[in-house]
Amino acid sequence: MSVDVKSPCIKVCKYDEDKICVGCHRTMDEITGWLFMNNDQKKKSLQDAEQRKKTPKPGKNDYDYYV
Repeated sequence: MSVDVKSPCIKVCKYDEDKICVGCHRTMDEITGWLFMNNDQKKKSLQDAEQRKKTPKPGKNDYDYYV
């Protein structure tokens, strides 16, 4: 029996201009589809979110999201 992949949600549901959550770095589609994804899809979503987190946006810093 496999264990479900845990949601990365940290309850900071605020979106940037690209509709990426600044808390978990998932897209709106990934967030709303989470309950319907299988574990492989969830793992892929987490990998994509981690990549987004590591890739800075040109001209942006963390403070730009909260202004």
